[in-house]
Amino acid sequence: MISFDEFWHRKLSRPYELHVERHGDPANPTIVMIHGIAASGEDWGKFIPLLETDYCCITIDLLGFGKSPKPQWCDYTMTDHTRSLYHTMNKLRLGGKFTLVGHSLGSFLAARYASEHEPNLERLYLLSPPVYPPLSSIEKRTARRMTGLLLKLYKFLRGEKMTPETFRRLSYLAPLPRSILKNPDTWLPFMRTLKECIEHQTILGDVRRLGIATEVFYGTLDQVVVSANVERLAKNKRVTLHSILATHDLSTRYGRAVSKQLQQSTDAHTWQPSQEA
Repeated sequence: MISFDEFWHRKLSRPYELHVERHGDPANPTIVMIHGIAASGEDWGKFIPLLETDYCCITIDLLGFGKSPKPQWCDYTMTDHTRSLYHTMNKLRLGGKFTLVGHSLGSFLAARYASEHEPNLERLYLLSPPVYPPLSSIEKRTARRMTGLLLKLYKFLRGEKMTPETFRRLSYLAPLPRSILKNPDTWLPFMRTLKECIEHQTILGDVRRLGIATEVFYGTLDQVVVSANVERLAKNKRVTLHSILATHDLSTRYGRAVSKQLQQSTDAHTWQPSQEA
């Protein structure tokens, strides 16, 4: 017998409402933060203390992760994620423009949101986007080779023989999210999201359509980000690239770099030239 959850969300196509947490004064400018794959809003823990004095920070747990619903029937496509994300953001009733920040997988979803709802945004921040274009379109040999190796790794992870124990062993050799070993109900969402959103990504096309100022950050020590691929985002003249000494993780160092740029953008946006004759 079909459950009410599956009937309501699968048969009737009703989007899920995702788990949300707020930090800081709601009267301050708003930042909405979208985490990466197999993570949750808690991943922003080192960023929020740097931001909450001047901003109202809203974190959202994506479908299948954190405290949000984890339907086992879901394919976790980009559409599955965006429908629940958009529904949840509409429920927030922010009432004005806000800054959208996405990390890793979250950067893909943030770019898609911006491409479809640009008038809602003050500015856009994409952190550590793992951009993987078609191999045939990558000119640099080292970038093409690294991209190919990462895609092969992801395909291997999704193989039928992959078990939590094998995953655990691989995590000592490759940058894999060990959090799913502690939260086994995220195993299926992780594997399906990996295929549908990371391997079959659309970020280059989404960013190409943007007319809003966009800041892209990536770490020089990031194991899953290929810098030559990320640089292709800058074909959009509204995109500014920032390379920092960091890995893929949202460290305090990473947070300081982003908060500094946020403050500079805010100062530039609010500053008005003197009206003196």
